[in-house]
Amino acid sequence: MQFLLAFILTFLTIYLNPSSPKNPNPFPPTFPTAPTPTDIPSKIIIPQSAPETGPWGVAQKIGEHTYQIKVQNDSVMGTPEEILAALNILRARSSAQPLKSDPRLCQFATSRAEYQNRLGKTDAHAGFVDYLENQDGFQKLGFGHLGENSSFGYVLSGTHLIEWVYMRSPEHNANQTDPKWDHACAGVFGLATNIVFATSPL
Repeated sequence: MQFLLAFILTFLTIYLNPSSPKNPNPFPPTFPTAPTPTDIPSKIIIPQSAPETGPWGVAQKIGEHTYQIKVQNDSVMGTPEEILAALNILRARSSAQPLKSDPRLCQFATSRAEYQNRLGKTDAHAGFVDYLENQDGFQKLGFGHLGENSSFGYVLSGTHLIEWVYMRSPEHNANQTDPKWDHACAGVFGLATNIVFATSPL
């Protein structure tokens, strides 16, 4: 039975600073071109050298913002739609409002997953922060409060990703069940997943 040891990062949320000048001439958001279905491998090959140490399903903090969790991989990766559906099922159990999708969030989440898959790890939210604070990301995404959960190294169904990975980390789970969020979208590329949460439409 094969396991994969992978890393997830603590969640991050950022508010729009009301004193920041708004872009007087806002343009539609520009992101890297989203991958076409033919760009995404239909079968992910799991590295044979994946470590198999540590307890199964336990989030172990190994750095300021980094956790590792050992779980059994599934045969295929969940789709963004399956991940959001699983997230909303979990939120219903927590009496939190369901999350609605938004095309701008979906495009951004996909670009974040694609970047981190190329990187071969999560980026500790550096790209997320840079986009919001230095590239007029609040205006482009259309929300004044945004958050992010990221993972790398798993091949899991939507339910297993939400419940075996993000739910096992108290900080990630607090973010994904937070009742203040009303929008979200998941991005998937290779071994990377990204969930962008939002509220306070501009």
